[in-house]
Amino acid sequence: MKTCLNTIPASIEERGTEWPVEWPDRLETLPDWLENKDKLSADTNHWNAIFKNSYLSGIGIDWSSIRNVMDMKAIYGGFAAALSQQNVWVMNVVPVHAPDTLPIIFERGLIGIYHDWCESFGTYPRSYDLLHADHLFSRLKNRCKQPVAIVVEMDRILRPGGWVIVRDKVEILDPLEGILRSLHWEIRLTYAQNKEGILCAQKTLWRP
Repeated sequence: MKTCLNTIPASIEERGTEWPVEWPDRLETLPDWLENKDKLSADTNHWNAIFKNSYLSGIGIDWSSIRNVMDMKAIYGGFAAALSQQNVWVMNVVPVHAPDTLPIIFERGLIGIYHDWCESFGTYPRSYDLLHADHLFSRLKNRCKQPVAIVVEMDRILRPGGWVIVRDKVEILDPLEGILRSLHWEIRLTYAQNKEGILCAQKTLWRP
């Protein structure tokens, strides 16, 4: 029986010694056990700035029609935190090949899951209104049959009229745009600078 019991943390630097701060303050509160607090703060500020200056009104998305959102490569949950004032909920996906940051996401009061994007995601078809992928495709370049396999899965879980925002290297975005067009998606925005770019697309009612 003793082997099933967790040891009570003795040091403030260990996770679990303090009761979490009340929501929504815990989104911005840095836990004492976190080793590199500067990275979390920088990630939060980064996504707050991008959402306010670009996503909120600069890419044509009507956020009043968005409810279910997925961050396909969440790190610290900064993208989800930036959406905290919107009437949405965000599923934060930590890829299995990435550093394990899911405990930090949970500590912030957000929801999340591990997933291998070389496999199907466990959800019903047409479940999400918006998918966000920040440098996901470049990280998976040598792991699976991407980008086709990942785009097929995105097409499955996104509702007609739903949106995809992809930030990645230009060499990744160019073929990705062609794949999305082959599925009759509408390309709403493309922008590139210094070999990095953004692609914003909307799924249509077309069916193969």
